[in-house]
Amino acid sequence: MKLGKRIFISNTLMVLLSLVVLLAIGSGMINMYHETVNKNNQLDPNILKVETILKQNQGNVLDWSALSLSLDKYNYRLCVSQGDSLIYCNIRHPKDDIKAFLKTLKLSADQLNVFFGDGVTTIGQLTSVGDETYAVVAVNYSIHNQLIGEDRSNFEKFLITFLLVGLAAIAVLLLISQILTKRLVKHIMTPIHQLTESAKRIEEGDLSTPIIFTSNDEFEIVCTSFNQMQLHLKEEQDKNATYEKARTDMITGISHDLRTPLTSVKGYIKGLQDGIANTPEKQAQYLSIAYKKASDMDVLLQRLFYFSKLETGNLPFFLVETDLGKFTQKFVLDIQDDLKHKNASIRVMISGGIHPVRIDVEQIRQVLANLVENALKYAGVEPLELSLKVTRENENQVLSFADNGNGVSPEKLPHLFEQFYRGDESRNSQKSDGNGLGLYIVKYIIEAQGGTVIAENDQGLKFTITLPSAKGGNV
Repeated sequence: MKLGKRIFISNTLMVLLSLVVLLAIGSGMINMYHETVNKNNQLDPNILKVETILKQNQGNVLDWSALSLSLDKYNYRLCVSQGDSLIYCNIRHPKDDIKAFLKTLKLSADQLNVFFGDGVTTIGQLTSVGDETYAVVAVNYSIHNQLIGEDRSNFEKFLITFLLVGLAAIAVLLLISQILTKRLVKHIMTPIHQLTESAKRIEEGDLSTPIIFTSNDEFEIVCTSFNQMQLHLKEEQDKNATYEKARTDMITGISHDLRTPLTSVKGYIKGLQDGIANTPEKQAQYLSIAYKKASDMDVLLQRLFYFSKLETGNLPFFLVETDLGKFTQKFVLDIQDDLKHKNASIRVMISGGIHPVRIDVEQIRQVLANLVENALKYAGVEPLELSLKVTRENENQVLSFADNGNGVSPEKLPHLFEQFYRGDESRNSQKSDGNGLGLYIVKYIIEAQGGTVIAENDQGLKFTITLPSAKGGNV
């Protein structure tokens, strides 16, 4: 059921409920009136006393005022008429109505007549004084107004007026309710329609058109939240597009880079097969070059392997307990000869004591290799001087790697560990073949083993790796 119809039905039910209440009140008032009338439809206990007063004055020239005072003690009023003339009456009511009422009474001269109806007690007789005949009537004072139907008439008029006014008020309320309902539904449906249209635009791929809705109610908050969600989706879409482009470029670059050493390997092997390398020296040279090119291919394939594992989150870790100091010393011994050929050197400093950690040895070796490769590509100085330092801080083991290069601009430091991020344009003037994964892999491996890594400028670029100490402390 639509919202407008629901609101209309709700308002209509409220109006109908008001009508039922109004009718119930009117019915209750009618019942109260009838109960009052029934309560008053009882004979007045002062009838005999009033009759006695009237008999004592029968046939006498009366002082109507004195007689009226005598009757007033018993809550009766006096009316005296002669023919069509009203001689005396102390009831405050139009005379014509009183005359009409007296004519309806059938009075006799030989006895007092008592009339009772509609809660009114009336006592009267015909009295002759000389040649004149008078109709003398005493009417109960407390309810004498009812003798001509005034109270009932007024009540009925009031009740009819009450019902008519109530019905008119309900009709006005229903009209106002309809007007307010239409305005409310329009106010509610306007942002809802905009939200619906925006959802369709998003479904169609349009994330650049915001909802324009200003108000001081909750719908403005909803529309603002929707715009923020749309903006976030747009940012994520752009980010994913950038990521996808970088990923595609990386795979394309690695595929291209693989083709070059593969072609060289094939060429040198072909040279061996065709006898071009016809001396032992040339054969050794060809084999050495082919081996180097195959090693270069192995590095590229290793990058693809890491990328694949990082994409799926399935990079395996085999943790063993080892001494970080001894591990670092061995790594330096393994690479220092290769660094000499690249006009670089490395030194290591280990603080006293043992440095037990639980690490995946091969993965941490890859971390250090990535840091060395990063320094060789981007430090931008010759000769390049690298340093490794292992210390202990509280319950952690700290491995610091630093170079004497140009460092990184402060605004780029926070982005060094982002996937596919490359900031080489500001760090050296040589063309780089980096793919933006080296430092990302460093951060991934270190954090996966419970550690942290940060980068900072300190007379070059410095990486500080913190790993938790092994609890056992045995190596």
